[in-house]
Amino acid sequence: MKTTFRKLILALAASAGIGSAQAGVLSYQDVVFTTTWANNILTLEIDAAKHSGDWTKATLLGAVGIKGIGQFDSVSLVSAPTGAGAWKLSSLELNAHGCSGGGSKNSDTQALCLSGGPIRLADNMMFAFAFTGAPDLDEPHLKVNFLDSRGKKTGDLVSLAIPASFPVVVPPPGTPVTPPVTPPTTPPVTPPVTPPVTPPEAQPVKLPESPPLVLLPAGGLPAGELPDAANEVPEPQSAALMFAGLVLMGFMLRKRG
Repeated sequence: MKTTFRKLILALAASAGIGSAQAGVLSYQDVVFTTTWANNILTLEIDAAKHSGDWTKATLLGAVGIKGIGQFDSVSLVSAPTGAGAWKLSSLELNAHGCSGGGSKNSDTQALCLSGGPIRLADNMMFAFAFTGAPDLDEPHLKVNFLDSRGKKTGDLVSLAIPASFPVVVPPPGTPVTPPVTPPTTPPVTPPVTPPVTPPEAQPVKLPESPPLVLLPAGGLPAGELPDAANEVPEPQSAALMFAGLVLMGFMLRKRG
């Protein structure tokens, strides 16, 4: 039901060339009142399946009153629960006895009161009003008359303005509705993990071995005794030098003899 009535109101608004609609929401003792208006079309939704406070014993809706809507030429009921024909619309204000109060005391604004056969409280109770003239529908002042199972008034009348909350865009007739484009989600880029660089182990440097150092005793060596290093087999070049030295010594000894 909610969707059907909302589509009806938006269709009426769109057929009149509306560019946008407005909305307002009021929550009171667990009952939610929502208004939507565009191009002098006002819709009121009452969600009252759940109610608390001094409305705990309420079971029926007897009347709805709206004021604080500026000046207008006329108003008609477009739709309502159980049909628009089951309700009576008047310019009086709602009070504890129903639509029996006087008209608005403020000459700059008018009021309306809707009454009919009481209906059982539920969600999605939708009322739609069509105005002519220049009404001010931004923040309508609302009253409701809830009844108990015996048809007697119970609880508060509310008597609060429904604050405007958000705009609702209504495309002109024949305009295709394009759904919003959701940009693709780019996954985060994880940088590659570089393993730690382990420096190569230092290789030990092998130095060439030095020939052993031969130390001679202070008094020299005994005749005919050579150090261990001298007992080693000489290299070919050393042998040749030694042989040449012996030949030279022999030649000198012969010459002296």
